[in-house]
Amino acid sequence: MNKVKVHQTSNLEEGYESRIKLYEDVLQHQRDVYNVLLELSYNLRENGSNHDWSKIYYFNDFAEDVLERQTNNDFKNRRWYKLHTSLERHHINSSVPENVNLLDVLEMIVDCIVSGKTRSDDGVDFKFLELDETLLTEAYWNTVTLINDNVILKIR
Repeated sequence: MNKVKVHQTSNLEEGYESRIKLYEDVLQHQRDVYNVLLELSYNLRENGSNHDWSKIYYFNDFAEDVLERQTNNDFKNRRWYKLHTSLERHHINSSVPENVNLLDVLEMIVDCIVSGKTRSDDGVDFKFLELDETLLTEAYWNTVTLINDNVILKIR
């Protein structure tokens, strides 16, 4: 996440000298929140554009393991799959990335739903979407830290 500057406003607890100043600060707060959310959306967009990059980068290994799966059903124990799930942050159920965050969780959710709907007549298998509450709490606080560390106050 890139750094995002937010602008200092007056403290509501200390009161305001005018309605106009209060209004200006509300508008500034809206712009600041928008800019932080926009930066997060850029990160999500990047996750989407790089999704499953290891399937392309290691395509020959991936193809070999997928094609061999027809005769050997231990796909998840094969070298390529272990590499894939250790390199791609959204494979949370296989390998929890360092500093797992809610962006990783969102990519995992989208991946599971899209895979389920496009690959099977049975649809989404929700067992792949089950996450431990401790992991979700960790992802939440790591996201809080990610945002906090990248939001910088611009003093007037």
